[in-house]
Amino acid sequence: MLRTRKRTNPTPSDQPRSVSDGGGRGAESRPHSRRIAPVRKPKPSGELALRPGESPRVVAHRGASGDYPELTLVAYENALAQGADGIECDIRMTLDGHLVCIHDSDTSRVSEEKRKVRLSTLEELKALDVGSWHLRHRKPEPPLALRELLELIEAYPQARAFIETKHPVVAGGRVERALAEELKYFGLDRPRSHGESRAVMMSFSVLAVNRFGRIAPRIPRVQLRHYRTGAKPLPAENYGIQIVGPSMDTIRAKPFLVEHWHRRGLAVYCWTVDDPADVELCKRLGVDWIGTNFPARTLARVSEDEQMRAAEIGTVHGSFADRE
Repeated sequence: MLRTRKRTNPTPSDQPRSVSDGGGRGAESRPHSRRIAPVRKPKPSGELALRPGESPRVVAHRGASGDYPELTLVAYENALAQGADGIECDIRMTLDGHLVCIHDSDTSRVSEEKRKVRLSTLEELKALDVGSWHLRHRKPEPPLALRELLELIEAYPQARAFIETKHPVVAGGRVERALAEELKYFGLDRPRSHGESRAVMMSFSVLAVNRFGRIAPRIPRVQLRHYRTGAKPLPAENYGIQIVGPSMDTIRAKPFLVEHWHRRGLAVYCWTVDDPADVELCKRLGVDWIGTNFPARTLARVSEDEQMRAAEIGTVHGSFADRE
């Protein structure tokens, strides 16, 4: 259970607690049973890296974004109910200093109205519909403030939040400082170890990852990277990170990198893994965390393999018992 929250110096990031008054949905009024159905409980999250014999942990990329509009409450509610071991979100800073879960610099891809995030207040963004565009959903959904997402994940103590800060942005380091404040507000800023942290910071920006490491050293960090054919492996040990985040394209082209990073004590988070063949490759290579747009489908694939392995072990044990 999270400890009681106390804040002495309110900041702009404190204000989203009233977002439900501006078009958002408060935690007390969320109709969970109407929209979601439990499928699987996530695995205990005591370590960042897999133990021998474990299958990859599944992270819902922008929520269950294959079936629901990305980065919305309904996408995350379903991902967590389906048993995702983690959820991933992208955050940007609004004009009035709030952190909101929006991937692009403006809303044109997910809304009929185009608004630049950095030039809009949270209230203005909350008035938008970022859900009806999704062909499988076709229902209005407001943008989600980071605080709302962290409130949601409180009900799922075994799940982690993988939070990506987008750069370059005009707000610069204010984004990482505001993120640290939000995690502090929820009591997530001082885990006993990196392995027990329920929050993980990610970015493609080396400067942002290093900056956050200075601000909140107890929170594990992921250095996201793209790779070109022939590029040298990321010298991750020089970045002070705990997890490296290559794309699935990178893993297909350079599968040896997984072992390379593991030998250096790093866990591996791979994105975005939707194809069953890619899931199998990640399992075979020992990838620790996989980001997917279809968590239920990916979890079923992982669970199926785990059940088959358990059955094989049971058969072997049974055969020895028969001999005795």
